[in-house]
Amino acid sequence: MSEVTIDFIVKDPWRMVLVEEGPWEDVSANLSRVQSRLYGCIDAAIDGHLAQQFPESNGAHVTVQLDCYSVPQDEVSMFFKTFSSSVLHLPSYKDALHSSSFVTGFDFQINFA
Repeated sequence: MSEVTIDFIVKDPWRMVLVEEGPWEDVSANLSRVQSRLYGCIDAAIDGHLAQQFPESNGAHVTVQLDCYSVPQDEVSMFFKTFSSSVLHLPSYKDALHSSSFVTGFDFQINFA
């Protein structure tokens, strides 16, 4: 797994929060970077890295949250909706989640300020 920067973790319920700040000049490049960060969050939870740092999260349902400040809302909303509705249907992620003892499932949330 490559290194991922998670801006902060919230407990009860468990949230892995990514913060994105704009303005963005190259929307496509930034969406690609955000996608990598989102995959990294999912990987960290499925592979047990979250549970290693926070043992009380072991077996939890986790929300991956993206907080956005001054980013192009329409483009980011469309991207996030597509990503969050399809990622866990990819065979590799579906199988990994099913066999993981570290996390029971994921929700996704996006916020704009």
